[in-house]
Amino acid sequence: MTREELLLDCRYYNGEDLPPRGTNDLMWGYEEAWVKMLLDNSPIPQACLDYYTKNYDLPSILPYEDDGTPISLKAILWNRLDHWSYLPANAQDFKKWYQEQYVAHTSTHRQLINNQ
Repeated sequence: MTREELLLDCRYYNGEDLPPRGTNDLMWGYEEAWVKMLLDNSPIPQACLDYYTKNYDLPSILPYEDDGTPISLKAILWNRLDHWSYLPANAQDFKKWYQEQYVAHTSTHRQLINNQ
């Protein structure tokens, strides 16, 4: 995928060098890292996806069709939640956090374009 195609799947990151004022800096940073890792062919997104698919069946918990966020980005977000949490998040914890902290506040750029 191209950088422009990946940016369409972001909610916060638009390709700028610094997060714009008023945006969620944390989510912006996670999306920026996801885009850069995929463009650099980093193994990290796939490793996260493999882990959360094997251990939690991530694709069935939050399918792409539900909200337009690529499953590899969801795996990165779950990894970050686990990193900053005292205990690893279970599927229900992640789903709640994802819906309340990530999805509820905005749409992907692709969704915004399609709804015009």
